[in-house]
Amino acid sequence: MIISSSSLASSSSSSSSPSSSFQQRYFSDEGPKQRVVKVKKKKRESKIETSSSGRPRDLQILLDCLDAPKNKTPPPADEEEKKRREIIQKNYTVGKFKQHNAENHDLACQMRMKTHAINMLPKRTALKEKALVVDSNNFPPRWRAIPAWTPPIKDFNPSKYLITEE
Repeated sequence: MIISSSSLASSSSSSSSPSSSFQQRYFSDEGPKQRVVKVKKKKRESKIETSSSGRPRDLQILLDCLDAPKNKTPPPADEEEKKRREIIQKNYTVGKFKQHNAENHDLACQMRMKTHAINMLPKRTALKEKALVVDSNNFPPRWRAIPAWTPPIKDFNPSKYLITEE
């Protein structure tokens, strides 16, 4: 805020004339507002190629890639190829069904043997009570291989990299 020096002097004196009480005030440090004439800039030609949609060409290519259909239809197969594919599909389905049933049968047998073994233990003993305690540590053993997409590294020893508390 700027106040003119003449107005300060006139306001400090008790006998001031009405003409000397004029104050110039500015609400910014730059002083009075001045009119700024804006010059119209010439349009420059863009170096970026644009497509018919008005977007840059590289952006349009990227959007076209993202919007492209993802599923390609398989080429039309003749009757012989269709029969071959159908046989392969049926064999795969039957094989997976048998594998699933075998795994479930093994689990059912293991559970049945476990309950039979627990029932064979003497009643009201510490051994049976210990057998009935549910283990909350249901993680797979540390030695079990974890399935991976890559083959194992030759001569790799994981025990070198285990963190142990000392």
